Amino acid sequence: MARKGSFKDRPLWRRLQGIHHALKEGRHPNASSLASELSVSTKTVQRDLDYLRDELSAPIEWDRRENGYRYTRADYVLPFLPVDGKDLFAIGVAAQVLGLLGAAPLARDLKACYARLAPLMPPAVRLHPDTVMEMLALRANAFRPVRDETWQAVVDCLQRGVSLSARYRHPGEPAGERRVLRPYALILSGRDWMLLALESTGGPVKSFYLARLEGASATEERYAIPKDFDPEAFYRDTFGLFVGGGKPFRFRVRFSKEAAGDVREIRFHPRQRLEDGPHGSVILELPVRSVREARRFVLGYGKDALALGPEELVEDLGREVSELARAYGKRKTGSGKRKAGSRKPE
Repeated sequence: MARKGSFKDRPLWRRLQGIHHALKEGRHPNASSLASELSVSTKTVQRDLDYLRDELSAPIEWDRRENGYRYTRADYVLPFLPVDGKDLFAIGVAAQVLGLLGAAPLARDLKACYARLAPLMPPAVRLHPDTVMEMLALRANAFRPVRDETWQAVVDCLQRGVSLSARYRHPGEPAGERRVLRPYALILSGRDWMLLALESTGGPVKSFYLARLEGASATEERYAIPKDFDPEAFYRDTFGLFVGGGKPFRFRVRFSKEAAGDVREIRFHPRQRLEDGPHGSVILELPVRSVREARRFVLGYGKDALALGPEELVEDLGREVSELARAYGKRKTGSGKRKAGSRKPE
């Protein structure tokens, strides 16, 4: 017995297959004969024929001499779409997630795919795309928005295997000279989209924020991604994004008992190490290529994280914390001096 939502439970798809076989066998069926064979109305058959012709590009035409339909090409194959209700729901969820993660053009393409597939589903598992979207909520964190034209250009380049022309803008600076990049892979890091690419002028593969690309457009310069290139291996020596020029090292952080449970639940990197510390604490060891990235990570946990090594990181954090203490000390001193008669803020 077929499971619910399986191929045999799809009335529309079964009808399409029946019509396809009748045409493929050269029987020249018409709306009346197909309606009788499929136990549906002639209007339903006409809608199915229109769907085959318009949505599935079936080469159907009316043959007056035979008083029926025929294929104008013998090589036409009906696309087989092994999709059921849970697959359709997953596509809808993926579309919503991509949209919320700033990949609007990709989200639109998935929603359009959902809309094309939905009519093939039995009523029991068919959901309107908007309904699926309402079933998923993702709280938006801070992220760098990517221009639609940048998305279109990058996707076009990856699909066609051609280089990307764009200007790249570093923080606080205007966009630089136009450069030609050879895209290798798209990376989603947190809520930021990155592009791993090789500059046409040579050098190592670098990561670029998609949001910092300006005036992006596809070129006609073709290239090939090396067969041995592996995006996962590219970030093997760091839990962050910095990979260029830095020597890989590992750093250790002790988290307080209050933060230990949270840290134990998170997988920061495939090569991380966890060990029990004193008084319910936990010690985390991670690979990294940048002291700056390690510093930001440790400071993100505030007083609940203490860097244990290497010494370079500990000294760097010591200087940073001293600067913070001075900044907050000045603020406290300044806020403590109020003019006589001034009111306390409510």
